[in-house]
Amino acid sequence: MKQIRIIYHLARADFLERVRRYSFLVVLGLVVLLGYQTAAGNVRLQLGQYRGEFNSAWIAGMMSIIATFFLGWFGFYVVKGSVARDRETGVGQIMATTPMSRPLYMLGKWLSNFVVLMTMIVILVIFGFVIQLISGESIQVDLNTYLPPFVFIVTPLMAMVAAVAVLFEAIPFLSGGFGNVVYFFAFVMIIPFTMDSAIVKTYPALEPLGMALLKEDMSREVLQVFPDYDGSFMLGGMDTTIIDTFTWTGIDWTSSVIAMRFGYIGLAILVTLLGALFFDRFDPSRAKPRSVQMKSTASTLKPQVATTSQALPQPAHLTPLAPSQSGFVFIRVLISELKLLLKGQRWWWYAGAAGLFIASLVSPVESVRTYILPLAWVWPVLIWSGMGNREMTNNTQQMVFSSAAPLMRQLPATWLAGFIVTVLAGSGALLKLMFAGDGVALLAWCSAALFIPSFALASGVWSNSHKLFEILYITLWYLGPMNNVPGTDYIGAHSDGYIAFYIPFSVMLIAAAFIGRARQLQN
Repeated sequence: MKQIRIIYHLARADFLERVRRYSFLVVLGLVVLLGYQTAAGNVRLQLGQYRGEFNSAWIAGMMSIIATFFLGWFGFYVVKGSVARDRETGVGQIMATTPMSRPLYMLGKWLSNFVVLMTMIVILVIFGFVIQLISGESIQVDLNTYLPPFVFIVTPLMAMVAAVAVLFEAIPFLSGGFGNVVYFFAFVMIIPFTMDSAIVKTYPALEPLGMALLKEDMSREVLQVFPDYDGSFMLGGMDTTIIDTFTWTGIDWTSSVIAMRFGYIGLAILVTLLGALFFDRFDPSRAKPRSVQMKSTASTLKPQVATTSQALPQPAHLTPLAPSQSGFVFIRVLISELKLLLKGQRWWWYAGAAGLFIASLVSPVESVRTYILPLAWVWPVLIWSGMGNREMTNNTQQMVFSSAAPLMRQLPATWLAGFIVTVLAGSGALLKLMFAGDGVALLAWCSAALFIPSFALASGVWSNSHKLFEILYITLWYLGPMNNVPGTDYIGAHSDGYIAFYIPFSVMLIAAAFIGRARQLQN
């Protein structure tokens, strides 16, 4: 009972700390926007050219898939960071002095993550009611068919997302930006991997997102009405016209299906306890072994004899600073910013960048545009994500913002350093396109080279975090250069790069970064 009380109070305190943040209101606003887009018909579920009648069962199934897809994907980034926040604020070090064990701490964080995610689910549940009433196809709200998909499909997945977020925070190399990128691609790959597996085809309830379970039941229903159904199952398929509707009455929730779905909650608890094995309990000696070595080296040094300060016989006169040439000062600041961006990169990172450079030179032009250049311009994503927020992250804003010309010298130097990294990363493709005389691709290359550092700088300044750029950029990169979604191919891998949009947009992002930094300086 005492352990349960500790977990409850830890989760409660963490949850209250989150909901009092301004960023939490922004996230809730985005969830409301998602619900509104669904109500407006811009996000919908359909089976080929057919969809279900907007009754309680269909609305619940559609909203469940939307919740598991979007919140399962991006909810991870919303809840991840609670352990890091305890570490940065010193709260974790205080709790480490108490008898609280690592499993209890991790379970408390998992429960807090889970409650935050379920708070967003409640908003989608409410929007589901609104959608059904607005549509007018069936105004009878049946809670017996409306609530079970949220309980048996959405709730177990949210428990898993909360647990994975805790596990990633406990493992050092997954706790930062690299872990964010890993989760993005892992979530993308888990959908086709599980949908095509033999065990999921036999037991659809084992598919984590619930898509296989809903697809199997809905497909059986639509085939009875429309034998020409092609077997497709689409979320957001706005390019396919809906020609007719059918009535779906919901899933028959047998005990075996419920047991398989709730098995994910048990698995989530096991994943959380697994994270306790990697959790350092805020012990710096486990997290930074190099510091121990430095400390031991420092301990061998002879102690310095402290001297007492003496009053000066007369007032001291400081030598006035000589007027400097601003051009040379800017170059020194630029070199410093470039060193900060590249600081800490391992040999394998440079080896990967060199490999992409060589591959750009020896590969055909089309392969360079379609595959190699997109890879070259996602490779430095963790470098760009530090732009504009490094001062806040490292708590050096008092020094940086009080230096000479922080707005007109330091911020442009930061952008230019990011631009240089972008140019160097894509230089192999640039040479290849120049040799081939591909003018359209060259313009797209220049547009993307302006856009990437501008996007990173504006995201970092306004969010004070590296996470926003990592999420948005990887999503844009996945949609545009990798999947050719119209309007998002900023590199020009499959198009002209939409330079008429991205070049002015880059200028707007730079202006936004200046406005955001000026706001920070005033505060």
